[in-house]
Amino acid sequence: MGSLVGSMLVIQLLPLTPIHIHCVYYLMSQPPAISHLDPTQLHIRPAEPEDVLPCSLLEGGYQTDYVWQMHLQENERLVQTIFNRVRLPRTMPVAYPYSETELKTIFEQADLLLVACYGAEIVGCLEGQFDSLQKVLTINNLIVNTAVRGQKIGKRLLNGARIIAEQHNCQMLNITLQTKNNPTIRFVQKLGFAYAGYNDKLYLNGDIALIFSLKL
Repeated sequence: MGSLVGSMLVIQLLPLTPIHIHCVYYLMSQPPAISHLDPTQLHIRPAEPEDVLPCSLLEGGYQTDYVWQMHLQENERLVQTIFNRVRLPRTMPVAYPYSETELKTIFEQADLLLVACYGAEIVGCLEGQFDSLQKVLTINNLIVNTAVRGQKIGKRLLNGARIIAEQHNCQMLNITLQTKNNPTIRFVQKLGFAYAGYNDKLYLNGDIALIFSLKL
């Protein structure tokens, strides 16, 4: 699948239907002073090559009060994996599993990279990969600047990705997230994505990635 970075694509954003998903929000090293956005001035568009660097500088750290712990139950008749949501004794800061350099490489090679722009400022981005055989678009990075979270930027990025997935005849929209990222897990669960599995080989640091899916 060819890269959509820099391509000319007109997106008509539609309301995002509820989904059950894990999303990743990121902090910016030097967040803009704007804390309240005028939604009419926020635009979602395909990234240009020059957008890759500022997108990669968005930090992936977040804080969590819960973690999803995996338990494997196995006997002669059954193999079962269970994830329990466990409250931590105190709020824990969590580093994103990709470095800025790794994010830059990922974004350069992405099939899909969308950016959320407020004026000339990039305040969020979304990266995904197409599987044409399985007819799936998998979102691996959903990033919203910490200074402007809670203003539906993540929803609008997801809505743009859903529209593009449908244009590519995808039947499923997937998203992968760390088990520690409870805030975005809860966020995406409210949107209606459903748990679909896990991948313990995705992150080099050994973190487990949960997979959530939305049928298109």
